[in-house]
Amino acid sequence: MFKYICIILAVLIGEAVAKSMFPVPRLPGACSQMTVRRDVVTLAPAELQRFIRVVREMHRRGWMDGFGSMHDHISHQIHGNEQFFAWHRRFLRHFELLMQEIDPEAVLPYWNWGTYWNNPLADPVLSAAYFGGNGRPGDNCVLDGAQARWGRNYPTRNCLTRRYRYGTNTGSFWPMRAVRDVMNSARTHAQFRSRIENGAHGIVHLGLGGDFETMYAPVDVLFFLHHATIDKVWAEWQSRDPLRYRSVDGYDSLRAPVTVNSPMPFYGEEVGSALATNGPGYCYVYDDVPAAPSSAFFKSRRATFSALNALVNITSAAPASPGEQQRPERSETAAEATAEETQAEAAEEAAEFYARHFNATRDFKPPSPMGTQWLKGRHMDVAEAARMQAVVNRVVAQINIERRQQQEELGADS
Repeated sequence: MFKYICIILAVLIGEAVAKSMFPVPRLPGACSQMTVRRDVVTLAPAELQRFIRVVREMHRRGWMDGFGSMHDHISHQIHGNEQFFAWHRRFLRHFELLMQEIDPEAVLPYWNWGTYWNNPLADPVLSAAYFGGNGRPGDNCVLDGAQARWGRNYPTRNCLTRRYRYGTNTGSFWPMRAVRDVMNSARTHAQFRSRIENGAHGIVHLGLGGDFETMYAPVDVLFFLHHATIDKVWAEWQSRDPLRYRSVDGYDSLRAPVTVNSPMPFYGEEVGSALATNGPGYCYVYDDVPAAPSSAFFKSRRATFSALNALVNITSAAPASPGEQQRPERSETAAEATAEETQAEAAEEAAEFYARHFNATRDFKPPSPMGTQWLKGRHMDVAEAARMQAVVNRVVAQINIERRQQQEELGADS
């Protein structure tokens, strides 16, 4: 009981701190118009400058600190469980609504890190023309791009930092082909969330490092562009089956079942309300993802929540209702030992795999495994991350085989 009281107090304090740092606009009702989120590198110069002007004003007002604080305070409730997708969709919409308070025409773009997955240093998004790259040696402060020399006041007063995973290199990210491999294999919301969160999502946070690999990463604008891509990936997976706009499964951070009627931390709105990007309150689509049919929109069966009631519902330890069997607790020691064994085995397999399938001078290399302690510190699943490592290894190996065949064919024709 004491554990849950502490959680409630921490969340309430986090909410108070976040709300003191920035406004929390209500979601609009029915959509009067639909906005289109696009790849940031396809924006016209004037559109990019509009976005940069808006986020600089948000930073000036201290709102970026507010986003970082909120995400940090409730991190355990929104990672490693089935609140992950819906909550982050709502979080991005919160960000976009505040953008539109400054400029009604502003739209959140996404960062397609899959374009330069094998060489992120060549990605223009990480250049001075867009959002800057690595922090400088010593203090890791970002000195170029739209966020050059930005300061932050959360969690402490400091500059905005990035520290690439390998010093001067982020390492590889996931190719979109591997992401779509996961789309093809995942049948349930819980499967898909776990595979994306512990694979393609995590490797970008680790690769950029610095503030970006912390739970207050939203102090960096790139967090929102990265998560817009994760949201887009979810939207594409949903578009393959209309039932995915009306149902979820799995468990929350307290191992209680997540349903369409479950409240989202901080916001208190139902998970079901966030299942369609073009549904009431969200009102956007992605440039190359089919929109949800209006017949698929979730219809709320509850009255609106107060913030306090939502938080109490989330953090209470009420027993499961009849027919809702809670997921059994596992021994933490046993679970950690199993996860560490799985990660160690994955590291060995990865080393053998590289030796068998990769030519260091000409082949693309998949991202290296994320470390056990790094994963644990971010509420992530060590065993799932190891399974996802095997997926990306296999896909990159196939990409390399096809590249070699193409090169051989070109050589034969010349």
